[in-house]
Amino acid sequence: MRDFSTQAARPDVDREDLDFDVLFVGGGPANLAALWRLLDLIEAHNARSGAAKLAGLTVGLIDKAAELGDHAFSGAVLDPIALKELCPDFLKRGFPSEGRVRQEEVWLLTSERSGFQFPVLPSFLHNQGNPIVSLSRVVRWMATQIEAREVPGVDVMLLPGFAGLKVLWEEGKVVGVQTADKGVNPDGTPRSNFEPGNNLRAKVTVFGEGPRGHLARELESVLGLQKDAANPQVYEMGAKEIWAIPEGRVPDGFVLHSTGWPMQDGESGGSFVYKMSGNHLAVGYVVSLDTADPFVDAHLALQKFKTHARIKDLLAGGKLVQYGGKALAIGGWNSMPRLAFAGGMLVGDAAQMVNAARLKGIHLGMKGGMEAAETILDALVEDDFSETSLMRYAQAFLESWAGEELKACRNFHQIVAHGLTLGAGLQMGLSLLTEGWVPGDPLKSAPDAAATETTERFYGKVGLRRDALDRDLKFDGKCLYSKLDDVYLAGVMHDEHQPAHLKIVVGDQVCVSCFETKGAPCTVFCPAQVYEMHPDTKGKVAKVEIAFSNCVHCKTCDIKCPEGNVVWTPPEGGGGPQYTLC
Repeated sequence: MRDFSTQAARPDVDREDLDFDVLFVGGGPANLAALWRLLDLIEAHNARSGAAKLAGLTVGLIDKAAELGDHAFSGAVLDPIALKELCPDFLKRGFPSEGRVRQEEVWLLTSERSGFQFPVLPSFLHNQGNPIVSLSRVVRWMATQIEAREVPGVDVMLLPGFAGLKVLWEEGKVVGVQTADKGVNPDGTPRSNFEPGNNLRAKVTVFGEGPRGHLARELESVLGLQKDAANPQVYEMGAKEIWAIPEGRVPDGFVLHSTGWPMQDGESGGSFVYKMSGNHLAVGYVVSLDTADPFVDAHLALQKFKTHARIKDLLAGGKLVQYGGKALAIGGWNSMPRLAFAGGMLVGDAAQMVNAARLKGIHLGMKGGMEAAETILDALVEDDFSETSLMRYAQAFLESWAGEELKACRNFHQIVAHGLTLGAGLQMGLSLLTEGWVPGDPLKSAPDAAATETTERFYGKVGLRRDALDRDLKFDGKCLYSKLDDVYLAGVMHDEHQPAHLKIVVGDQVCVSCFETKGAPCTVFCPAQVYEMHPDTKGKVAKVEIAFSNCVHCKTCDIKCPEGNVVWTPPEGGGGPQYTLC
């Protein structure tokens, strides 16, 4: 296993050990639901007559964001099924809904001016009455509800600003995580304000880092959690803008989805438009990362999408107020890793708990967290954190309504991976009738990075550069925005004196070769313009330049680099985007 952490060079640093009974790594909805349910279960257990009381427990949750919710990013029309299980009176408790879906449109766009609105919505896109949400607000609300709890015998610690850097192991068992150092120079030496990371030791550690987690990658390299999955983990990339629009322009509860233009033929992806509270409109575009196109670019697709006649009128006279980008797990049932192992569990996007057909994963991740909590309670009572004990969680999740939902859409992404063709439509219809089965089940996926073609094979031109395409598209700062203009509105902040958290693995020459044959896809798919190549007058470059301070932590580079030459590692805690509306 390669170790890309800067701390690996300082084994003599004295690190404080902090002990937990249960440690949650990542402050997303899956882990917060797990923590919430665990507190409920401990309270109910201790209230039972004759039960051996659980007391003196310490439960912690860490997150790399400066505040819980800062890094939470999603489109989202929420299926409230898991939330109702977790908190039946969520509305009375002030749940931050942006409104409920009242009007839905689904389009197949064919050009900048034309398209076809489906007269009947596909069953998997029915959202009538579901709440529209800002995930960053939902996360903050969940954290506030947990902080207000007082469960006798349990000490709860929510610790934002702490990035999990590496897994702690003892005899092949997970025993916690080490957090990242703070106050480190670019060369890895300590500054005057140096703060060593801590060893957070736990009986059970729940990893909910989101897509392509740094620690989940380490778990995979040591434990081979993916070896029994039908497919590798696969992803999409999404870019989203929040607009303040004139009052009355878009009715409350309005939702629009589309596919087709402006994607290339044979590609998969689409848009979403959601009316939010306060006359805000969320506009986003998602592209699949298993495309052959070396110039796949969710941000550019979003800018083009906004020029469509149906969308341009919605934004006229509005103002862009926030931006963000994120990779999304999309593999679902056939890409799920082993969910539990000695001393640990995976939940949420880290476990591919996403329904590709419905474009939803929050409710599935929450259900995963809740089932994890049930197993953790049993493990605490029995004092047994072995793989056999914790794997009861995996069985419970897969047999729950969430597992059934994932299994029923297990081939959806592979069916539409090359666009909404007639054949894809027929397969989709068959899968709806057969609870997911189609000929060839399970349909196969290749790793996203392996799908990337050269510019010669995809565009028919050797040495093609992305700026040679779409020359007519002008970023006017009124409707269309460049990546640098957009990323400013993500509120990204990093200490620029720390080591770059984006690591070039093999060397710059690999990047130079990629630039010559594939046009350096990292300079295109990154939604924050982190990577740049500056050729000389002869079109040659010497190295890739990495503006890591722009990074929105989407991790697309780690997923899609066709040479496997980029590894995303966490910066020191507290850095990154600051989402408030996303």
